[in-house]
Amino acid sequence: MDLAPHPGRDGPVSAADTARLDSRLRGALLESRQRWRDFVVLAADLVFETDAEGRFTFLAPDRVLGRPVETLLHRPARDLLVSDAADPFSLRGPAQGIKAWLRGQDGQATCFSFNLAPLANAAGRFGGLRGTARDVTAEEAAAEAQAVLLRRAGALEVLVRRVRQEVLAPRMLAATLESLPPVLGCAGAAVLEFAPDGTPQVVLRHGADPAPLLAAAQALDRPDANFGPGPLGEHLAVIPQPMRSEPRHALLAWRAPTARGFDAEERTLMVSLTDLVFVALGNQALQRELELQARTEALTGLLNRRAFLADLRRRLDRHDRAGAEAGPAGALLFIDLDNFKPINDLLGHEAGDAALVAVANLLRDMVRPLDLVARIGGDEFAIWLEAVDTQAAAARAEALTWAGANTLPLLLRSGPVALSFSIGCAPRLPHLAETPEQLIARADTAMYQAKRGGRNCWRMDGVTPPESQPA
Repeated sequence: MDLAPHPGRDGPVSAADTARLDSRLRGALLESRQRWRDFVVLAADLVFETDAEGRFTFLAPDRVLGRPVETLLHRPARDLLVSDAADPFSLRGPAQGIKAWLRGQDGQATCFSFNLAPLANAAGRFGGLRGTARDVTAEEAAAEAQAVLLRRAGALEVLVRRVRQEVLAPRMLAATLESLPPVLGCAGAAVLEFAPDGTPQVVLRHGADPAPLLAAAQALDRPDANFGPGPLGEHLAVIPQPMRSEPRHALLAWRAPTARGFDAEERTLMVSLTDLVFVALGNQALQRELELQARTEALTGLLNRRAFLADLRRRLDRHDRAGAEAGPAGALLFIDLDNFKPINDLLGHEAGDAALVAVANLLRDMVRPLDLVARIGGDEFAIWLEAVDTQAAAARAEALTWAGANTLPLLLRSGPVALSFSIGCAPRLPHLAETPEQLIARADTAMYQAKRGGRNCWRMDGVTPPESQPA
């Protein structure tokens, strides 16, 4: 738009023409400034200028962070910053994409991305900043959410890959527990098992010793994940097993007192990762149950024949490697029940099963924890007496014979049918590397000698001791 007069064409320029020209120029300038102001405000959420001391000298739009701009002019721009946030208003040079959090009138924090240019005063020195800022709070939240998902997926991938390298369930649990502290930034982690009175004990741990933290962990034992302080200010996390079966289990993880506490993201991640711990714990319990079923006889709970022979073979091999200085290896007792068939015939199989259970309990109570007890046939039992000599084995056989004749009837109350024991004893000979099968064969032979000798007695490897008489 041409606003200027042309003297040669329009005649002399009068004062009125000059005034009109000045008015038109001022209007065009104002229109141009408004146009660029609108463009800038539409392109940014915040437009500002500061002086050399960092005070606002210009702000747009009319309200900033819920405040009228007139309440912010001539105030320090840093007053809007969230505590400990980066301060873009302190910069002295050009910058782009600087992010900072500002707090609004309602206390809500908003993240802005700043583009800045320095201003110079008349002396050419720094005179302030001119800048625009865009609200990127939603973008930051979306990026953080994506980062959380990536971190969680990465942590799960690390754990799953680590666990998949193991084959046996106990190693899977150990591998899971070993992976948690580095993934979660913890000083240690432990699987706890709670007694009926609520007292926790450590089943498995990795990292620092959790013993000083158990009392605090017990206080945090609740149905849901719980977080709290330890005795010295440690940051504790106690996450229970989702299914409240007995015995109850929980994961304990902790950070040192000097470390920061668990934030919301880490708490959610920890609950997710703990599921893997309990899956591994369940697999270990299942494997133990299957191993127990494979090793024990279902009715009595004693070792079955295969497990008894395998355990005995390991012990004999270990004794043979130790040599003569290891002392006696032990003795095998082969026990057959006298009068068991009449109990089944006269009283029924339930009474027979009850008799077998009572015998198993009696034998279990009369041996030491280091001995082996097994049901190896219908009414046949075997005991391995660890590290006993012939004299000690004879004393034990005598005690068992007496208990079979005197204690067992009180347990059974089977009426006219009385059970007793015929026992064959075979100490392992020091000069022979006998196998478990050879020991059983010798003890079995001695047991049949006891049967032929009248039952309710014992025999030592084909020899009848004078003190062993039918009761």
